[in-house]
Amino acid sequence: MHKTLLLEIGVEELPPLLVKGILTELKENAKKLFISSRLDYERVLTFGSSRRLILWVEKLAVQQKDKMDEEIGPPKNVVLDKNNNLTPKGEKYIKAKGIKEEDIEIKKSEKGEYIYIKRRTKGKRTLNILPSLFIGLISSLRFPRTMRWGKGNFCFGRPIRSILALLGEDAVQFEIAGVISGRKTYGHRYLSPSLLSIESPEKYFSLLRENWVIADPEERESFILRQINEVVSSLKERGYQAVILKDKELLEEITYLVEYPTLFLGEFNHQFLHLPSPVLRACLRDYQKHFSVIDKKSNTSMPYFLGVREGDGRYLKGVIEGNQRVLNARLTDAKFFLEEDKKIPLREKVGFLKEIVVHKKLGSYYDKTLRLTRLGEKVASFLKKDENVKKRVKEAAYLCKADLLTQIVKEFPNLQGVMGKEYALYSGEDPLVAEAIFEHRLPHVSGDSLPQTEEGAILALVDKIDTLVGSFWAGLIPSGSEDPWGLRREAQGVIDIIIDRGWKISLDYLINECRKIYKIDNETADSSLKEFFKVRVASLLRDRGIGTNQIKAVLKIGFDDINDTIKRGEALYEVSQEKRFKEEVIAIVRLLNILKQAKQWKINIPENTQENLLIAEEEKKLYYLWRKIAKEVKELLNEQEYIKAYKRASTLEGDIHNFFERVLVMDENPNLRINRLSLLNNVGKFFNYIADFTELQVK
Repeated sequence: MHKTLLLEIGVEELPPLLVKGILTELKENAKKLFISSRLDYERVLTFGSSRRLILWVEKLAVQQKDKMDEEIGPPKNVVLDKNNNLTPKGEKYIKAKGIKEEDIEIKKSEKGEYIYIKRRTKGKRTLNILPSLFIGLISSLRFPRTMRWGKGNFCFGRPIRSILALLGEDAVQFEIAGVISGRKTYGHRYLSPSLLSIESPEKYFSLLRENWVIADPEERESFILRQINEVVSSLKERGYQAVILKDKELLEEITYLVEYPTLFLGEFNHQFLHLPSPVLRACLRDYQKHFSVIDKKSNTSMPYFLGVREGDGRYLKGVIEGNQRVLNARLTDAKFFLEEDKKIPLREKVGFLKEIVVHKKLGSYYDKTLRLTRLGEKVASFLKKDENVKKRVKEAAYLCKADLLTQIVKEFPNLQGVMGKEYALYSGEDPLVAEAIFEHRLPHVSGDSLPQTEEGAILALVDKIDTLVGSFWAGLIPSGSEDPWGLRREAQGVIDIIIDRGWKISLDYLINECRKIYKIDNETADSSLKEFFKVRVASLLRDRGIGTNQIKAVLKIGFDDINDTIKRGEALYEVSQEKRFKEEVIAIVRLLNILKQAKQWKINIPENTQENLLIAEEEKKLYYLWRKIAKEVKELLNEQEYIKAYKRASTLEGDIHNFFERVLVMDENPNLRINRLSLLNNVGKFFNYIADFTELQVK
């Protein structure tokens, strides 16, 4: 028999951008809990908003499955005599185990016959075990920051104010954080704030909807998008070629912020249209959670905004007027900040960065500025850029942090770099320098746009490397879900930029040059940072469909050159699809294992193989074939043509097999032994350029 399960955790308003992740965690944790508790179910769903987290389970079993425990006991002769009757020790054994004589079975093993017990534990009623399961489930949810309230020590993202828990028509009763569960919930906090009694899960959503709550976030998002389209249509009817600026994050935030969204179109004073678009949009978005309206043809802002009200359309005129009044005041402030900031050229602000401390170990932003100018020059030279590019990188590095001192960036931290560009252009700086200042913050998030100029790409790269090296040295290493300095994003940004530009640049070089400028010597921090990058490179290869063992094989020989690592990974995946790959790998691994063994024995293997010491026909043939293809394979490897190089080198597969069948590598004659190892070493180098094939598991 099955029933529908419903759990609703009513809370004070959670940060809306956290809710989607929390609902996913609630769903996954619930699945694990039901499986470990031997409870069958058909489907687990989650819904909710910033004020309620909802778990919905379809066809949950009303009773646990029985548990069958198996236990190996003492040897048979301890419990039973020759006639299979209980011995005195046997009687004590079954009494201690709480079983009957007929429950005993005998199993044979290599060590003899042993007593074997099967014990069935009958499953409990689901209703009886749900209280403890729900307490564990709610406690398992993790938040970046938690709160405590009341007298207890229980922590949660926000205080819990109500709990609705039903299994079919039965209420599940338990207490957590001083809140007792039941069948009560609340409607909309403004339109229907009274308590509602839920008779069964099937009536839950319809009753909420009657009380102005849309519990399904997908339905709320569709409701918002439908209203957006209606507003756009109304503007087009008035002759405007208007569209709403796409903003996925804002849409998600509003979707989880409100439970019954009603959109409205407002207008702000036209005089503010001369403000830079980023400032205008930041005022609308960050302060008021409004969508910007832009002209479709010119892609410029229009004096309108689209707001979302929590509630219905009653008294909407007053809401619109209030939002317009507040927004105009905000824009007035922004206009004042902008005018004040422009009074001092960007270059003159740089010295004042000495007053802003990054971290006590890392110095001020002025110190960071000087590091970036030096590291930017070094990297530009390493990449063999011309003098003009080097000069612009140096200038941009010197100016890129100066906008931190502006009032606009203090008010809107997300505009760092954006306003640096605006103020640089206003101060008469080179447009390419200004663009590099903007681009040095890219990418902001995974999948974001990357720097388009050489100067911007170099500056973004060195800025991120400086942050990573300094942070790891200072001990600010991310752990678990905690990453307050955004170092995972910075490391991914380094990788993305290198790949996008196709640069052949060493991670070791970048880290070491940065360390020299910091004047630090910490091998542990270096090792941790390289491992940090390794995890991201492995993830990148995995995203490209490359298998786990293939990734291990590729990374085993290094990942210092990101683009080269990707080419090797893709090449290994490509050749692994060939029919002969298994046989080829068996030969290669056999060869490489011999060499590893020799290394363990500390045998010094010479580079040159002496032809006059080749005796067996099989080793002669392998040697001549190796010499025949050696130059071609080396050229292909140098050109990073790894697929072609492997295919050419793998033509030796049959001869490698024949070599091992007929030739004793570890010959008693030391000269023959060393020479044969030298031959195998030269052949093995072909494959070691691509991956460590011993990491591949083939049978």
